[in-house]
Parts: sequence; C-alpha cells; structure tokens
Amino acid sequence: MGSAVSIGKNEHIGIDVFVNILPLRFHKAIRILQIVLLFALHLILFIYCLEWIDKAGGYLMPATGLPRLVAIASVPLGCVLCVLYCIKILIDVVDNSSVEKH
Repeated sequence: MGSAVSIGKNEHIGIDVFVNILPLRFHKAIRILQIVLLFALHLILFIYCLEWIDKAGGYLMPATGLPRLVAIASVPLGCVLCVLYCIKILIDVVDNSSVEKH
C-alpha cells in the first residue's frame, strides 16, 4: 500500500543521474517509460499475488483465528492502487502536463 502512496505522490525510488544529463526533449519519453514499467511491474505482481493468496490465504492466523487472507490481501490491493495511479499519471503526462513535477 505504501508503494501506491509513493507512486501517487511521485516519490517512488528513482535514480535520475542519467536522465538529468539528457536534453529536456527526452524527459517526457523517459517519464512515460518509467510509468509503463511501474504499471507492468505491479500488474505482474498482482497476477502472482493471486496465486500466492490461493495457496496461503486459507490458513488461520493462530493469534486471531482469522483467515490469513485478511492480512495478505493488502498486497494485491496495493498493486491495484499502483496500477490505477500509473494510469492517472500516464494520462496526465500524455496530456502535456508538466513532466518537471518530480
């Protein structure tokens, strides 16, 4: 869930040394590539989470007696939120919103 918040605030980890030495005309393309890669990462993670939940979600937690699904559901939920933030940011960037916000 923290990943979704950091993407939404444009505070996810990044190393911009190489981006900073490129001309400004490449910054929008690189920003789009970053967003697409983040989107793909979280979509793939979501798909693998479903399999993980199927295997591990049915067990009961000893301390609470609740299904483990209650605790591990935050991972795919965070992935869905990340994907939605990526879509929103991609739309903003493609609509010529400022790439320099980050």
